[in-house]
Amino acid sequence: MEFFGNLAHQITLLAINEQTGRVRNRGQLKLAAAGATLAELAMQERVSLVDKKVQVHDARPIGDPLLDAMLRVLGTHPAHRPARIIQAGGGFYLDQSLEDMTRSGWLVKTPARGLGGDRYRILNAQELSTARELAATAIRDPAGVTSRAACLGGLALELQFGKWLAPEAGWRQRWRSQRVLQQRDWVVKAVHDIIASQQSATTAAISS
Repeated sequence: MEFFGNLAHQITLLAINEQTGRVRNRGQLKLAAAGATLAELAMQERVSLVDKKVQVHDARPIGDPLLDAMLRVLGTHPAHRPARIIQAGGGFYLDQSLEDMTRSGWLVKTPARGLGGDRYRILNAQELSTARELAATAIRDPAGVTSRAACLGGLALELQFGKWLAPEAGWRQRWRSQRVLQQRDWVVKAVHDIIASQQSATTAAISS
């Protein structure tokens, strides 16, 4: 079956350092990959946000391992808040995304040696370029882009990828775009809130 990438694959591609092959910001990327999977289902009108909880409208399998896994979870634990669903994913959606792209020929994986993590060489430069441009347009014009671009760009900003995706945008513009995209996309807002909560907990632990 031909492989078509989704938002989770795109945000994961953006996280791979082309020089070192390492995955950037893996801890927060796990959240972004889970969120992107949920967002992809929303864009395919399989789920939506109703009264601040995720409702499933069509649970039939799609044929995409990532999306079908999320649908199974939602079918077992319906009507949860987005943040709970995203956090419950752990590293599964990131790992599955990397596996999908390796199996499809988008990536070549070099297994970890010792304490270092796995490394990846990107073979599908066209998909990487598409993901970059999609995210960058959201940073430049957060109110005017498509829903797909808004989600991808919003997640990229939450992962602190904005400076290299849109180097012409100053920090004030990136900050404003981040706020607009959080308001536009409920998945981006959920990922932002989780990261902010984790950072606050870390700061409190250090201060205590």
